[in-house]
Amino acid sequence: MSTIETIGADRAGTSEIRRSSTPSRTVTIVALVNWFGRAMLKRRTRMHLSELSNELLEDIGIAPAEARREVKRFFWD
Repeated sequence: MSTIETIGADRAGTSEIRRSSTPSRTVTIVALVNWFGRAMLKRRTRMHLSELSNELLEDIGIAPAEARREVKRFFWD
């Protein structure tokens, strides 16, 4: 991923290349933090699922075996 470059004219009329104000490293870090936040939300949701009784699971249309499989998944999955 590279930064967007723009060509602008300085006062003398010559062209210069300016980089965008957001460096690609910052964009990558923000994307990584966002991904990690979503992964932790999945983990918390799966942990809550593991706390539900079989009756509550059936009420929401999930078989207990499906819930156990979901809880065993990795947080990034």
